[in-house]
Amino acid sequence: MEIAQLTTQLAATEDSSLIGELVAKAAVGFTGATGARVYLLNRAEGLLVSLLDKGDKAQQLSLHSGGTALPLLALDSRRSVRAGSDLAVPLSFADREVGVVVIEGVADLEAAEQEMNRLRGVFALALVQLATRQEMLYQWRFLEVITTLNWLITSDLESREFYDALHQLIKGLIDYDWMKILVTEQNSVKVLAFFRDGEAVAPDDAVQPSDKTLTARFAAGYPDIIEDLQAIPEFAGDALLGQANLRSVLMVPLVAKSGVIGGLCFYSREKGKYAEKDSPLAQQLAGQLATVIENTLLIREMARKNREIEESHRRLATLNAIAETLTRSLDLELVLREVLGKVIEVADWDAGAIFLQQQDKSFALSVFKGLSDGHAQHLADEQNRATGMGYFLKNEPVAVTADNAPPFLNAFFVPGAFSFGISVPLKHKKEVGGTLLLFDREKQELSLQEWEVLEAVGNQIGVAVENARLYHKVKLMAEHDALTGLFNRHKFFSLLDMELMRCQRYKAKCGILLLDIDHFKDYNDTFGHPAGDECLKRAARIFKDSVRNTDVTARYGGEEFVVLVVETNAQGVLAVAERLRRKIEAEGQNEPFPTVSIGMAIYPDDAISAQNLLLIADNALYTAKRLGRNRTVWRDTVQTITVTREVNEGFPAVDRRNRNL
Repeated sequence: MEIAQLTTQLAATEDSSLIGELVAKAAVGFTGATGARVYLLNRAEGLLVSLLDKGDKAQQLSLHSGGTALPLLALDSRRSVRAGSDLAVPLSFADREVGVVVIEGVADLEAAEQEMNRLRGVFALALVQLATRQEMLYQWRFLEVITTLNWLITSDLESREFYDALHQLIKGLIDYDWMKILVTEQNSVKVLAFFRDGEAVAPDDAVQPSDKTLTARFAAGYPDIIEDLQAIPEFAGDALLGQANLRSVLMVPLVAKSGVIGGLCFYSREKGKYAEKDSPLAQQLAGQLATVIENTLLIREMARKNREIEESHRRLATLNAIAETLTRSLDLELVLREVLGKVIEVADWDAGAIFLQQQDKSFALSVFKGLSDGHAQHLADEQNRATGMGYFLKNEPVAVTADNAPPFLNAFFVPGAFSFGISVPLKHKKEVGGTLLLFDREKQELSLQEWEVLEAVGNQIGVAVENARLYHKVKLMAEHDALTGLFNRHKFFSLLDMELMRCQRYKAKCGILLLDIDHFKDYNDTFGHPAGDECLKRAARIFKDSVRNTDVTARYGGEEFVVLVVETNAQGVLAVAERLRRKIEAEGQNEPFPTVSIGMAIYPDDAISAQNLLLIADNALYTAKRLGRNRTVWRDTVQTITVTREVNEGFPAVDRRNRNL
């Protein structure tokens, strides 16, 4: 037989034993072996199953037995294994083992292995097709069973339709006056169904004192028959049973995989109605019913857990959305505005506000959303907020309603406003740094999960607020001079570059003033370093207070300062320079205080690059120093002539080579 012909025959065959025979016959024919065995791998059960045996007699080798059978050794090693004159060849398809072929009585093992290597691909394809068909057949049969039972398994155990169908199923098999289905849940007894004289009764109306006694009898797991209920005290005392004149009962436990989950009870008004002959049929019904009930209870439990998981996912999604919002920016106001909007959106509130603690320990309104102008103004009023300090300082979330609202929130819980609110502390390291207030027009209470989410949100916002404040503090430190509070040199260059680009784009002008405190070293040596520091701080305040908010004042280094005057021509810049110089000069009228020399450069009149502008201003400053100090110089020309005070006050004239002057 040619390989192509063999492949065609195997592809057209669906019967497993015929496939086994074809593979075995081909293996014997191509290798000259005296016999062959073919095994299919059943992964689900962990077995190698012989294809040449039929039915229950088929040889099976367990993969987990640790045996030394030749097929198992070949499958485990994933290579051909020899034993005497026998050869076992593992078959795989797409790196997945599918079976083993064993040839017996081989004269030339080397040649036989070569032939099997030629055939193993064909054999493997046949076995994988067989395995696929068997799996599909199994799935189809499983689907048929599921479809048949689906109406029971997916029925609601509390639905009238389910129990009506159950009643119709049972009534023709077992004679009864009452039928009751009991289940045990968390150490309690629950009535699932109750039929009284052919009529369904609501489970809540079917509870009887004797139900616990019945349940205790079910625990043994065996059917029980009571021929006369009146003869047993536990049942004789049940008034409902006595009023209905019920005398005998057949009790069958509902035994599921998890154990006894309840019982099926048949009551009769006839004494001695039930006997042992009735138990087998009742047990069959109870067995099927137990499976249905257990499956349905499992589905219920799964649904409950799914709801919990979904709720958990919603909580996580809320926290993730808020965390993402909190990490978008370190601008505190922007962060608070966005996160408040996100909380209101994902947690489904109507309005909210965030208060932050200030340096004086008071609380101020930072942002709000969804509030009327009147409500917002009410929250912003300092006197109103003072009455709510107790709420702001609470360590745990607190529900707010008309019954417990503090005075400053009374206006929020009047008819037509809000019905429910919550105050959530914003904490960082257990310290309350703010409060999140949320309001809603419909909510009346919150679930435990909602409380937990809002508390976590408060902690997230608290950490974000502290991070934003820390960032702002670090940024101030990085951009400002520690002594004077002015911008430092690095920040000044950044702002200068941006201003020059703006001037270039809009054809605007600006000016740079380079200022140097005259004879500062001598002032420092004469009055001491603390006085020198105070001198620099006073000069810095004068410079900053004497220019516009749009102008930039910075400490350039040592006793040198720099001012960027924006949107101004040369005459305007000169006027600023002279105003600064005169104000510094005036500081020394009543007490010793240095003067200042100023060098000036104009964009684009003098230069267009920051480096060249500063160089020109620096040279002008050098000229001002050389010409006697306390003057402004632009383009090597003194722009104002003033008698210097240095000589009168005893400060020596010092040349440009000492820049500490």
